[in-house]
Amino acid sequence: MVLTINSVNSTIETTVTKLAIPIKNYLSRFVNKQFHHWLKRRIPPARKHKLSNHNIFIMPSRFGVAYLFFVVLLFLLATNYQNNVIMLLSYLMASVFITTMMQSFFNLSGLAISADKTALGYANQNICFAINISSANKRLAINFCFDDQAVLHLPQSEPGEQTVYVCCSYPNRGVYNPGRLKVSSEYSLGLFTSWTRIDFDQQCIVYPQAMSLSYRQSDFGDAEQENVFSQSSKPGVEDFFELKAYLPGEPLSRLAWKQFARGQGRLTKHYHQQQGTRCWLKLNDMPNHGLEKQLAYLCFLVSEYHRSEQVFGLDLAAEKIQPSQGELHFKQCLMALAIYPKSPR
Repeated sequence: MVLTINSVNSTIETTVTKLAIPIKNYLSRFVNKQFHHWLKRRIPPARKHKLSNHNIFIMPSRFGVAYLFFVVLLFLLATNYQNNVIMLLSYLMASVFITTMMQSFFNLSGLAISADKTALGYANQNICFAINISSANKRLAINFCFDDQAVLHLPQSEPGEQTVYVCCSYPNRGVYNPGRLKVSSEYSLGLFTSWTRIDFDQQCIVYPQAMSLSYRQSDFGDAEQENVFSQSSKPGVEDFFELKAYLPGEPLSRLAWKQFARGQGRLTKHYHQQQGTRCWLKLNDMPNHGLEKQLAYLCFLVSEYHRSEQVFGLDLAAEKIQPSQGELHFKQCLMALAIYPKSPR
């Protein structure tokens, strides 16, 4: 009989636990959703925010709650025992509490904050947004962070304009919204936390993490396919071809400095590849280790070609970027890799 009761109790506890977890998760999601809707109405997205009583919120910290409890306790003791000294101490501590609350508010009030709309970077690396802050007064102990990201602590902000870099990191490529920027401070005595969550409607574009490509014949299936890859993707050896007049935007590394020093004007060196064919980096030519690894291989090759100033094109089957070179072409190729669909088309 005892065993039966224990088994029933155990079953009830297990059932209650299984039901409690989904209910807790549902309530948490519901509260967060309502809170974000309220924030969106209260602090809509903008290019620049100026902190004031409209968007600054103040709450006692844990230390502040304990401090207030001690003040109330002293007041009750003084009232009960009619002790004027303890009563005076409780009044003094209460005035410090209120003064600190006002000081905590004015530490953030009047601060103007703006930010870049887009940040670019690679997966599993810190991608930083430039946050511009402007104030007529000195500010102390301010923290900046995005949702679930590392906190940047600024001990002191001098009067005038200043730029800080708040970083975020993502494990996979793609386009992310870092969320609202949380600006908070516990200045001066840690009794209160003044905070705000401002939205710049930012985007974080994450490129694939470059993965070094060491290919073997077994990676491609047959020697013919490996030969195609080596002809279309391997950087060729360049030979000097001719000198031409310098055009704005051409890399300075190709400038003919000797001729420039002789007073012959700005000339650039032009080369031709011994291969005689255009270089195409093709998704289908990458080792078949999964889509994400193929894109990581391509990211590595794109970086290598750009570093060596090679002319190359990118072929992702559904999208082709014509052969070219330069910083704009490099960023265009990386962008195509970042926004490529998660599953093959």
